[in-house]
Amino acid sequence: PPPSITPGEGQAADGQQDSAVEHHNSTAALDALDATGRAELDAAGASASGGRGNMESIIAAAVADVQALGLSTNTPEGKRALIAAIKTRLEETRGTVQTGAAEAGTHAASANANAAGYGDVAGLTRPAGMGANPLGAMPMSGGMPMGGGGMPGFGAPLSGLSGLTDPLGAMPMSGGMPMGGGGMPGFGAPLSGLSGLTAPFTQAAKLTGSNGSPAAKLASAAIPGLDTSGPGKASERGLQQYTKLMNRAISNAFPEIEEIGGWRQDALKWHPDGLALDVMIPNWDTAEGRALGDRVVNFLIRNQKPLGLDHIIWRQQMIQPDGSSSRMDDQGNATQNHYDHVHVASLGGGY
Repeated sequence: PPPSITPGEGQAADGQQDSAVEHHNSTAALDALDATGRAELDAAGASASGGRGNMESIIAAAVADVQALGLSTNTPEGKRALIAAIKTRLEETRGTVQTGAAEAGTHAASANANAAGYGDVAGLTRPAGMGANPLGAMPMSGGMPMGGGGMPGFGAPLSGLSGLTDPLGAMPMSGGMPMGGGGMPGFGAPLSGLSGLTAPFTQAAKLTGSNGSPAAKLASAAIPGLDTSGPGKASERGLQQYTKLMNRAISNAFPEIEEIGGWRQDALKWHPDGLALDVMIPNWDTAEGRALGDRVVNFLIRNQKPLGLDHIIWRQQMIQPDGSSSRMDDQGNATQNHYDHVHVASLGGGY
């Protein structure tokens, strides 16, 4: 006779227990993704609010400039002073637009990566990423009414500048500042040097230097709270500048990570050339470990420009800085498939 099976034993009971464990792990992973999504939404909202506040401050300062100059704008000296003030405010506007574009791009990339995480939980292959418009629907309204109409109480003090054309092109500022590039008679084209204000925010350039280098200054200044003080968990021997910054930033942001691999011999260039790190994930085969790896990926994408991110490999996915990804061929084990560590590569930046 077959052996007796006591209540709670047998294949059905084992299957039920396995299913319960899998359900628990999936729920924990979804909770972590939800938390990351909420944090990213809050950060995007704060970024948009900050951009609006900055633009309102610039507009208010520009109006104050015009009020301070008053009727003197009818004189050559006053016109020169007005042009200088306009150039200053345009530079401030350009900085605000570039910052907003960069932040919008990183928030979009992080959202893409987080959304792909839900597909990972469901066992879906990550799709090729969508190209997000970095400016998107950047909320910049108001603008500065300048031109022949002048300001109440000053008649038409700016009428002498009515021939100036618009160096900002299609800059998305409703009711904006129509000024510029044609110049004034006798003054050449004083604003022609600003004709490139609408150039897109490009990928961070490779920078060189040692500690205190431009790359380090860029990283510490561009992202509030990004801690690139050293040393990191990986030895910095043989690492290039951006890779060092990644090592330090990850080590400071994730103290629970105990081991990061750096320079080593390899058939591919990334580790031998000091371009890559292996961020070892503790308890990688649990829901908590998986969530930690996802947070590392999102952290790198959010800080891609100051850290000089080139690409990430995590859980058999090649992930680009914009959050898009493609599935890699199965290499046969957890390490080769990058399940137990996050591989991250930098743009370099010199030694």
